[in-house]
Amino acid sequence: MRKLLVRSITGIIYIALTIVSIYAGKFAFACFFGIVLTYSLFEFYRLCQKGGYKPYMFLGIITALYLFTATFMFENQGANVNLFFGLIPLAMLIPIRSLFTEDGKSVENMAYTLLGIVYIGLPFSILNNIITPLNDGSMVRMPNILLIFFAILWANDSGAYLAGSTLGRTKMIESISPRKTWEGAVGGLILAIATALIMFHYFYPIGLFHSIAISALTVVAGTFGDLSESMVKRHFKVKDSGKILPGHGGLLDRFDSMLFAAPIFYIYISMIVNL
Repeated sequence: MRKLLVRSITGIIYIALTIVSIYAGKFAFACFFGIVLTYSLFEFYRLCQKGGYKPYMFLGIITALYLFTATFMFENQGANVNLFFGLIPLAMLIPIRSLFTEDGKSVENMAYTLLGIVYIGLPFSILNNIITPLNDGSMVRMPNILLIFFAILWANDSGAYLAGSTLGRTKMIESISPRKTWEGAVGGLILAIATALIMFHYFYPIGLFHSIAISALTVVAGTFGDLSESMVKRHFKVKDSGKILPGHGGLLDRFDSMLFAAPIFYIYISMIVNL
């Protein structure tokens, strides 16, 4: 009972902070998600270290933050697209750094460093695109759309937990995530679609078909993101990515479904709003 209470309180605080950051203004948004990105990537690199590898943590985090900042400035400040060229020297420094590694794992260290940037840095950067989805150069922020995105993921998590804990019998991929069941997945999908239908209706009407399609695709992508992070943790023989969130584990544990869902959601929503 106490564990459930701690988990619930942590979840409420996490959701509240996310919502406040979305609506408090663009700089509050950038600061909050920049911090979450930094710590999530730190947790990923620390997992790699537990596996005996030494990813170049500083270079990886700096490059990912540069990508996030460049995307933010491009979407919100109208910065020149040439700003992204700064990623080239930063990315080149990673293989150069690996040349001076003498532990016999220089290729693996380089690969895990680059993987962290793509796996975590890129999806967090895409959140800037989701909140400013118009491609007409107007830089109009649409926080409601980003809130709907997170609400779909939260509803899926809640529905999957409730259905899985009460009805769950059939394991999805037991070797990777023993607690995930198909019954839980269906429960999460149903609640996510219901949530999307309500929120799109009141905040950004896009029609019944698109509301169902985008929520279903987001849930499927989010589930793969969750399973992928579980696979990484199982590979490195750890239960959670960290302990910063009581009852939930690390920030990477909390945002894992977002990593795969954000690109899919953005592609779909950008096609709709730019028609």
